[in-house]
Order: sequence, then structure tokens, then C-alpha cells
Amino acid sequence: MQSRIASPIEWLKVGYVALVLTSCGSDGAAPSSQPSSGGASGQVAGGPAAGSPGTSGASHGGATGEAGRTSGGGSAGASPSGGDGGNGGPSAGVSNSGGGAAVAGGSGEGAGGSPGSAGSGGSPSDGPLPPSVTSLFPKPGASGVCLDAPLTMTFAAAPTVGTQGTIAIYAKSSPNTVVDKIDVAAASYSDSIGGQTRNLVRPVFIDGTSAVIYLHQHKLSPNTSYFVTVTAGTFVDGQKKAIGTVSDQTGWTFTTGPAPTAAATMAVNRTGNGGFCTVQGAFDAIPNNDASARTITVAAGNYHEVLYLSGKKNLTLHGADRAGTVIQYPNNDKLNPGTSARPMFYANGTTDLTIENLTLYNTTPQDGSQAEALRVQADRVTVRDVNLKSLQDTLLTGGSVYVVNSYLEGNVDFVWGTGPTYFDRCEIKTVGRAGAIVQARNGANGYGYVFVDSKLTSDAKVTGQVLARIDATVYPASNVAFLNCQMSSGIAAKGWTITPAGTSATDQLRFWEYQSTDSSGALLNVSGRDPASKQLSASQAANLRDKATVLGGWNPQ
Repeated sequence: MQSRIASPIEWLKVGYVALVLTSCGSDGAAPSSQPSSGGASGQVAGGPAAGSPGTSGASHGGATGEAGRTSGGGSAGASPSGGDGGNGGPSAGVSNSGGGAAVAGGSGEGAGGSPGSAGSGGSPSDGPLPPSVTSLFPKPGASGVCLDAPLTMTFAAAPTVGTQGTIAIYAKSSPNTVVDKIDVAAASYSDSIGGQTRNLVRPVFIDGTSAVIYLHQHKLSPNTSYFVTVTAGTFVDGQKKAIGTVSDQTGWTFTTGPAPTAAATMAVNRTGNGGFCTVQGAFDAIPNNDASARTITVAAGNYHEVLYLSGKKNLTLHGADRAGTVIQYPNNDKLNPGTSARPMFYANGTTDLTIENLTLYNTTPQDGSQAEALRVQADRVTVRDVNLKSLQDTLLTGGSVYVVNSYLEGNVDFVWGTGPTYFDRCEIKTVGRAGAIVQARNGANGYGYVFVDSKLTSDAKVTGQVLARIDATVYPASNVAFLNCQMSSGIAAKGWTITPAGTSATDQLRFWEYQSTDSSGALLNVSGRDPASKQLSASQAANLRDKATVLGGWNPQ
């Protein structure tokens, strides 16, 4: 959204240049012996690697925190296996020193579920392995591997991405032709996501002691044998010594399985065997304009993905573990300008979509610009038992959306759009600093954002947070309502921000409350609320509680 709180961080400029894939010729030939060059320290400026939060913790907590960024280098620190992992790295080359406190999760029990049936990636054995590597995925010699499988190298201790080096993949049948290559020193990266071009951060992520490498979309072919090379210095240890070098064509090989197809039930497992290893891979397998009922179950794990889902209807995206199935990425307006490009997950025209029992986490740091975890532009969309995490503009909706038993966090206009959206028994948490919770841009003929039986919580240091803000001369009929909601002491006594100051253009404004309470359940003193806002009567509140009334006749269960 425009007209944001001023940003104190100076961003490094990064050119958005597509990654060039090496093709035939002597430059693309696979190496036959180990290069002699060693690794260097630090991360390359302008090509940051994003770390990831841990996936353990409370069942409703989601991934946590943003501790452990490296000063000046733009790379996130390795994530421990517990709940206090580092956040996704700053995107577009931002330099950021220090780390923030971990963030607690939301309030509702996560719905149960079972992981997909994908297995271990085929495999006779893990050895012999590259220096300091304890396991590889796919395992050497594996068969039936997903066509969209990210490569994973697990080390004895947390690795660091070097200042130079490449990860390359070749078909055994054509060993001198590169199928795909990731150059860790490249100035910028891009790929096609669901048919949309997106700028990306460096596609190498450190998850604890593992390096996860995302190849470009749709590069691998079915039933094909491949080998992987990793040049010296691509990864280094704590002493800046090269680790994980793979130079022999027989050192890391695998064979893909058949091309997967869409089905009524589909499974995603990042380290699985066959089927799908990425969420976007499963989305892409569904035919365009498909309306068949389908459920995609995503196994627990960290999925470093930008997602785009368009025109595919009657779909359920189900996580096996609400806190442990984490889809995360530092996408934002500096990396991909505009509300259609910057969301981590954009569901466009996806009528009758259900998202449930997982965590969506845009890891863009504070003042990293607008960064939606989820944008929905569709009708009859249900978000159930989900953790939605970002800082600025966390959730953007247009069309009828029902959010139930879910957790949202942020601090600047982190719920916004045209609505209508109905929040039922959710926790809305302000983290880090005060701003505004909602900016509703609905018209006069519909509702905007209605919160029922929900909790507004905040970090202990937050004061002066407002329920919503709006320029009444631009959106005169803006509608935000809170019915029987608990509110923390971080909410300002005035409650609302209406601009320009002193405007008289408030006749159509619908900033409403009914029986707001403090965290102990005692009714709040609302005498200090902005005079343009309104306290509803019991009958008015009862009418607004009806989901069909708010959502244009749709009554989700």
C-alpha cells in the first residue's frame, strides 16, 4: 500500500537480471577433477540468501522470530531446529545488523492432518559423501525422484554460502550440456512462477545444518538420469574452508520418476520420492480453469517458495502440521513491485479455495517494504487454522473471504484491501511497533472487514496501535467492525485514525465496535474513541454476526 510510515533503512540497489543458463560448449562441460580454488568468507552483496525459521514449537505457534541476521551481508543466519530460527534473509540486497526477538504464535488449535505418502527419494546408500556432508537429497543413486525436487546438502555443522561457486546439474546422456545452474555470486535471480516472471533472492537457503537449493522451474525431465556438481567454495565452514565440493560425475547421481498428474488427492513432500516436492509444482500440474475437487496435502517442512495460483477452483491446500508446514519467502515491493507481484502467495480467481493447517510466512524484515504473506482475489475462500506472518500488509483480500481460528501478525496496515472478509475467533497480533491493523478500501455497497469473538494482542512494548486508519476523502465508506473482541492495552484510547485531520467527510464511514473488552474480559471504556466511530446496539451487532450478511449471501461453515 502507498503512503507508508517512513523507512529508516537504506536499501542497496539490485539489478533484476535473469539468471543465464549455460548451454552447449566447452564452458558448460562438467568438471572431471576437483577445482583447486578455496571458498571465501561472507555472503555476496546484492545476492542475499534467506534463512528459515525452525519448524518446532507450539501447535499454533508457527515459525518464529527474526534473530540471527548477519551484519551488512544481507544473509540470514542458519536456523536452529527449535522454534527460534532466523528469519528469511533481507531481499533486494538490504543490509541489516542484529536480530529481533522471537514472536509467539497464535491462539487456536490446529486441525489435524496426515503428511503425503512421498518416501525417501529412492536410494541404496548415502556414501561416499562430499567433504563435511552427512547426507544428500536426492540420495546418490536414488530413483523415482520428483521432477521439482530441491537439492539438499546436510552438513556436520551449519554451512555458509561462499562468495563464489556454482551448483550445476547435467543429464547423464549429455554430460557436457548444463541442464540448470545456480551461480551463488550472481547479482540477481529470476524465474517463471505459475507463468508469471518473478525476481528472486538467491535460491540457496540455509535450514539449520542443511543447504537447500532450488533449481529453476520445469528443468528436469521425467525418467531421466542426472548428476550434480558443486564447485569448491560454493559452501564454506566456520574457518572459511571449502566444504561440500562435488566434482566427479559419479559422486551425486539420481533418476527422476514419471511426470506426475493431477488427482483428487495430491501429496507434496520437499524431501519425498515421486509425486511433488514443491507446492508450486502441485499447482502447476492442475489443468487451467480446472474445477474438479482436489486436496493437496503438504508434509511438514520448510518450503522456500513464491506461490502463484490462478483460475483453479474447488481446491484445498492442507498442511500436515500447522506449525511445522511452513511456506516462507522474503518477497516484497522492492523485489517485485506491485500488489500482483509482491505477495508470497497470490491466489487469483481461485473460487472455493480452502487453505488450512499450515503457516504462511513472508520473511521480509522491518522496513523492507510492503510484503503480503497472502493475497486473495476470489470469492468463497476459507482460511482455517492458519498462521499468517509478515510485518507490513500481511493479508490482502478482495472477494468474499472467511478466516477462522487463525493467527495473523504484523504492524503496518497488516489487514487490508476491499473485502468483504469475516474473521471468526482469530488472534490478530501487533509485533515490533505500532501502526494500524486494518485499512479497508471497500465501497458503499458492501462490507469491509468484520472481526467476531477475536483477540487483538500485541508485544509488550507496543503502545498507540490503532484499530484501523483511512483517508475518508478517498474511501468515504470504509467499513471495519469489531464485535465482542478482546483488546490489549497496546490499542490507543482513540481507537481509530481518520485523515485528513478534522475532515467532515465521515457521514458514510463505518468504523464500528460492540462490547470490546480488555484481556480479562471486562468491558473497555470507549469514551475516548474517535467521534466519527460508532458503538453498535445489540440488534445491529447480531445482524453483523451473520456471515451471509457480511459475505454477500455466502454462509461458510
